[in-house]
Amino acid sequence: MRIAFVHQYFPGQFARLAKHFLDEGKHDVIAFHRGLRDGRSSDPVDGIRLIEYGEEIPPERDEKRALAGTERFIREAVSLARKADTLRQEGWVPDVVYSHTGWGSAAYLHDAFPEAKFIKYCEWFYNNTAESTQFLNPAPRPIGIRIATSLMNLPILGDLAAGDLLIAPTEFQKSQFPASIRPSIEVAPDGVNMEFFSPEPAASFALPDGRKVTRCDRVVTYVARGADPFRGFEPFMEALASLQARDPLVEALILGDRMVYYGAGHGTEDHFHEVLKSVAIDPSRTHFLGKLDYANYRDVLRISSAHVYLTVPFVLSWSMLESMATGCAVIGSDTAPVREFIRDRENGLLANFFDPQGIAARIEEALNGGPEIEAMRANARRTIEERWAADFALARHDALLARVLAQPK
Repeated sequence: MRIAFVHQYFPGQFARLAKHFLDEGKHDVIAFHRGLRDGRSSDPVDGIRLIEYGEEIPPERDEKRALAGTERFIREAVSLARKADTLRQEGWVPDVVYSHTGWGSAAYLHDAFPEAKFIKYCEWFYNNTAESTQFLNPAPRPIGIRIATSLMNLPILGDLAAGDLLIAPTEFQKSQFPASIRPSIEVAPDGVNMEFFSPEPAASFALPDGRKVTRCDRVVTYVARGADPFRGFEPFMEALASLQARDPLVEALILGDRMVYYGAGHGTEDHFHEVLKSVAIDPSRTHFLGKLDYANYRDVLRISSAHVYLTVPFVLSWSMLESMATGCAVIGSDTAPVREFIRDRENGLLANFFDPQGIAARIEEALNGGPEIEAMRANARRTIEERWAADFALARHDALLARVLAQPK
């Protein structure tokens, strides 16, 4: 079977699925991607031919103009369709195409490959509900901002239009799509490698100063792409400062860079510096580790006594699911995407996103350990085994693919 993937930064969410098809040894797999022109990185998948689209398109509209994103989406979708048509003329036509709908890149791909079955990955829909847009700032949003939010959905809707199957990784992410689309979306997890993300009581991690920490230490961990308001960087740091003030043994390992990636302050380090000026953390016990390779990241999770994951109602991070798989005692925000997986005091602890003292109290519970915390750790891993393990995820994707291939075009 010939399979094509479309992802602006391939492989992204398709990494496990693409490798799965390669490993079966009976498929011809290619991928279209936008390349690395905006500084984003991409990890190649050995054996997959990459075709770049959009490189011939210079920007023509100022990024601050309302239609800048819409124009870019249309031009890049046209670029991809033309690249696909060239491929067709060379004799390569896919049986199935997987595309991430977030950028709308595959909106016109059905014009090049009308025979193919299209499976659309539905990561997020930018609705204007108070839950999704006013969580951090409840003030009414001006009509211009609301329109700009809705415009972000044009690429997504364009891509969805030709879908034979729609998939979303979680129920919460599915629920963000319009009621008319939602019944067509199947939940299909991305998957977690349970062998790699596994508990290891003997694990250790070397701090920048050379000291080693283990599960016997009082280690608080926090993982996010950056110092993002969306991921609760400020309430976490406030909770940590409060905890360190009364517990001289607490060490904090913080993974991620200093940038803001979502919402106000996007692309700057301003929020990081503002938060650090406002909290009294102990710099000798607060370790900003930046971005680590996967093995070191996994070791940080393995030695964690309390792992904090906070998020506004938004896309759930893989890091929370990977921390659960590793058997962490997770303190999660009491928000919808987290509640889909964490049940308070059963497989983790929930805390109010806006309550640093409450977060600190829950961290302290986890640090103190005991039979209840150990049971929560075991239950956390069991939750991921049952709902997000790689084998389970791939079986789900295979079943959905078989179903869509059996349907007439």
